Amino acid sequence: MLATDMISLYQAFAAARAPVWLMGGWGVDALLGRETRPHHDMDVLVDVSNLERLRRCLVDLGFVLSYVWDEEVKWVLDDRWVSPLEQPTAFVCRHPDGREVDVHVVRECPDGTIEMLWNVPYAFTAAGLSATGTIEGHEVRCLSRLMQEQAHTGYELPAHHLQDLQLLHGHV
Repeated sequence: MLATDMISLYQAFAAARAPVWLMGGWGVDALLGRETRPHHDMDVLVDVSNLERLRRCLVDLGFVLSYVWDEEVKWVLDDRWVSPLEQPTAFVCRHPDGREVDVHVVRECPDGTIEMLWNVPYAFTAAGLSATGTIEGHEVRCLSRLMQEQAHTGYELPAHHLQDLQLLHGHV
């Protein structure tokens, strides 16, 4: 996925009132302020209250549900949604041109805590969701360095994820 594709999607989500935080490779690049490697997808985090709007935006842009992270997923329903159907909290949508958006869902609670709505061995914090970065001169919301590090735990890291962590630590 090219940076222009990622920015276009990020802006489309915001316009649909479904703002996201960047995670993964694009999130690392946003923190560093530069594209460090090619990306096959866009990893995003969305609040459950905005999930339905995000899913509709993806469909309107030609994306289809292609994968549900069975080992991580929970199914949720939010009373602010129009639809009475439960939705997955860890899934991938794919466009016919090959672009992918990997979505994970949280709930920002009134007391400031962040509830993880998928099965992971770590927790996010409000401070961890307060970071911003830049991609191609566009400011974006992203996970903080600490949250990026935590999101890279609990699984065997492929080489490009190891490189992302090294870049965050200034070792590359």
